[in-house]
Amino acid sequence: MSETKHEAKVVTFFEEFSSLIGVERSSISNNSRLDELEWDSMALISTMALIDEIFGTVVSGDKLTECKTIGDILALVKPNV
Repeated sequence: MSETKHEAKVVTFFEEFSSLIGVERSSISNNSRLDELEWDSMALISTMALIDEIFGTVVSGDKLTECKTIGDILALVKPNV
C-alpha cells in the first residue's frame, strides 16, 4: 500500500474513531491517551471492526488492549515500508 493511501485511511480512521467515542475530531491526536477517552469494551470491539473495515487488517483484542494511545493503535496497522 502506498504511503498516500495509508495516510488517507488514517484520516478516515480518525474521523470514524472520534465519532465512535463521541468526541470532536479536532480534540484527538496520535498522542491522545485511551484511558482519558470513552474507551471501554464496546469501544474496543467497535475499533476492531473499524480497523478491519478501513485497513483490511484483523487486530486481536489482546493487542488492542495493550495500546495506551491512538498512535499505538495506528502502529498496529502501519504498512511495512
